[in-house]
Amino acid sequence: MTYWLPVCLAFALAGSAVGGEYRAPRTAAGDPQLEGAWTTNTLTPFERPDELKTLVPTEAEAAAYERKYRGKPPPIPNDAIGAVDSEWWETDVPLARIRGQPRSSWIVAPADGKPAYTAAAKAANMARRERSKTNFDHPEVRPDGERCLAPAGAPLEVGAYNNGLLLLQAPGAVVIHVEWMNELRIVRLEGDRGAKAAVRSRTGSSSGWWDGETLVVRTTDFAPAVVGAPDGDPKADMLVIERFTRTSPTELHYSFLISNPSRYIQPLQGETVFSATTERLFEFACHEGNYALANVLAGGRVQDATAAQTASGDGAGVPAP
Repeated sequence: MTYWLPVCLAFALAGSAVGGEYRAPRTAAGDPQLEGAWTTNTLTPFERPDELKTLVPTEAEAAAYERKYRGKPPPIPNDAIGAVDSEWWETDVPLARIRGQPRSSWIVAPADGKPAYTAAAKAANMARRERSKTNFDHPEVRPDGERCLAPAGAPLEVGAYNNGLLLLQAPGAVVIHVEWMNELRIVRLEGDRGAKAAVRSRTGSSSGWWDGETLVVRTTDFAPAVVGAPDGDPKADMLVIERFTRTSPTELHYSFLISNPSRYIQPLQGETVFSATTERLFEFACHEGNYALANVLAGGRVQDATAAQTASGDGAGVPAP
């Protein structure tokens, strides 16, 4: 931990150079005004796609990528349920630009734009993927998408799908409301106290403070990603530092650093920009009229019953409900 902590503190305490000369309007409490509706939507993904080799592609490379994907749904491998055709993809946007330069990924370090997993984390990731094909014991072992759960809290990982972001400021707190999966996080403005939360949660425990024009958020105490997973808790020692800086009336710069030595060989660092929007956030009714998870688990019970009858020598099989 001796390497990770100084890196995270240096990131958290760094001066807010991204703001330049711009000074945001002030709230009644005198804090920078970040409140409002923002959109995270660009063609720039969280991880760098293989066809873009550098963090800052040339203008020609950026234009070619935009021609290929702008206004089109993203490729979905093994799309057996028609998600590409039936869901609403907001992709008529360009790549994100930061300081005037096109970006190929949110991730800026490692240099290849992808997480640098430890050998143990790679093995655990593969084991979880394989278990998801055969383990239907209870909801907690199923993937987040089936359970209508977003990536937990910090960092923000919202792209070209239900990409609204609402920031609300109140005395002593900032509320982060993400449209995707209707996720809500409360940041207590009590500084970098580092106190352990009484109860660990999926979104972790967030505390924040102002560093000039920048809201700095520290999040720890994440709950396990998968309850009872035999390969342990991949979030046990995860620490996330986020920085929110308003750089113009219509732009919010966002950066993050993830320290998680049990999963990553080096800290994962990234940045993007959010744009002000007049669009409203809508309810994300993930399973409204959608019985996917119930049907998946019911199918698992049928498989269990069939296996039990086969083992007993009956061999008659069990009809689907």
